[in-house]
Amino acid sequence: MSNELRTTRRLLAWHEGHPLPRGEKVNLHVGDDDEIMCLSFVRMGGESLPWGVVFARPHEEPRLFTVPDPRDRDMVADMMVEVGRALLAHFGHPNHAPDVDGASASYEFRQLWLPATSHLELLHSLAFAYARTRRDRPDVQVLRDLGNLANCLYVESQRPGQQTVMVASVALVTAFDFPTSPVRQAHLGHLLAWLGREKTRDSRLRAATLAEQSSVATALDPEFERRYLAPLVDEWNTPLREQRATAGKKVASKIAGVLGDQLRHRHSLTIEAVARLRRDPRGPNTGLAELVRVSVDKFRRVWWEHVLREKNGDPDKRPFWPGLRGDLSAQQAAFAFQQRVAADRLAMSALVHGDRELQNEELLRGHGIRAKVISVDGGGSRWAVAFDFPDLPDVKVGGTLAIAGAAKLLVKVVSVNLDDRQIVVAPQWTGAKYPSGPMSKRAGDPTWRGRRMVLLEDFPAALTERTSLRVHDRAESGFDILDYFQRPVAVEVDLDEGDEQ
Repeated sequence: MSNELRTTRRLLAWHEGHPLPRGEKVNLHVGDDDEIMCLSFVRMGGESLPWGVVFARPHEEPRLFTVPDPRDRDMVADMMVEVGRALLAHFGHPNHAPDVDGASASYEFRQLWLPATSHLELLHSLAFAYARTRRDRPDVQVLRDLGNLANCLYVESQRPGQQTVMVASVALVTAFDFPTSPVRQAHLGHLLAWLGREKTRDSRLRAATLAEQSSVATALDPEFERRYLAPLVDEWNTPLREQRATAGKKVASKIAGVLGDQLRHRHSLTIEAVARLRRDPRGPNTGLAELVRVSVDKFRRVWWEHVLREKNGDPDKRPFWPGLRGDLSAQQAAFAFQQRVAADRLAMSALVHGDRELQNEELLRGHGIRAKVISVDGGGSRWAVAFDFPDLPDVKVGGTLAIAGAAKLLVKVVSVNLDDRQIVVAPQWTGAKYPSGPMSKRAGDPTWRGRRMVLLEDFPAALTERTSLRVHDRAESGFDILDYFQRPVAVEVDLDEGDEQ
């Protein structure tokens, strides 16, 4: 959706006094209870690792873990071992799920739901902390497995159309247009208050303003942390290090109580967001089944296959985990860019045919036409269509269009006459492509004449993905300046007599 259209929809929602559904369908997948794990963190100000963690499936009681002081990395590691085992078991890691046979089992779809974007970023911090750790402890492999999983989840979250890692606030913004500024839409409590039971715009606004005063991010409110937690942490650190575990039990319990309330608040909001999307009367987009299938395939490639390689221990098939620091060369960056362009268009192609509102958005971008078939010639080899919207479509001779709602029915643009507002197209099918329904006709059927339809640009996502693979397979980028620094350079240095070598 363009910024102009988003602004218009936001103003319309403000006029109506409540959020407006975006699209005729819900365009994101909400898994079953057994497929979903809700995960939330809190962290101390200035620290990169969790102070406390809560997780559970929607139908289960939440499990909470906290440490008195997150600056003690050993205590944090002990906590994350327990959290890691549960998270790895949820995703079916063979070393942590006894009912999975790692040699033959396939990856099954799983979802991770987080309340806000900062919780997703903390997954990246966990990857940096543990994916390559060399800590001297018996359960260090659990930490490495957790770090690799966190990194793969973070990498997958960046792919357009993925349905594996869901941020609840982003999911609600995808499903609704809210009458509030984009900055405030990052707060999950604020969004849920707008979707609450209040009857008027003013009462909803008051509830949303009150809700956003409670932090949902990983960071606590600074004043809250200084007032309620800082004195307890100081008290915990008063005894000598080796005496804290016994002398500070009461203090640790108090810290856990304060953090527990914060964690439960974040967890309950995430559960509420999942429930709100499930009971939406619009129902899911039929194209989500394809996006779920692609998500399973992509995450299997980026994580599951390497888990099995690591478990099998074959020196000729070692696991290759994604890098922690992103793209390290122009070649990798170009490959990732083309992959994401392909994923974005694949996601749009999967969803647009099941939602007329998305089709209208594509028309506003100029990526299609609203047309009427005025003639069917040559036994269906040529159609003439007249379009009335948009005025200047982005349609090119030789391009391919798909009939909205019937992705298999493609037509190739033969000629474009903008003065007469007519286009000649060549259908790319002959026999029926669908077993029943209004689109189950051969291209030469005379009943196509007079039919009104939306023709949408058919973006070749597979072609773009093949382009990315060609970029990936190239030994050099083609730009000497980019490859120069990766080559060993021999430099002769003349040393004056007496200089140190």
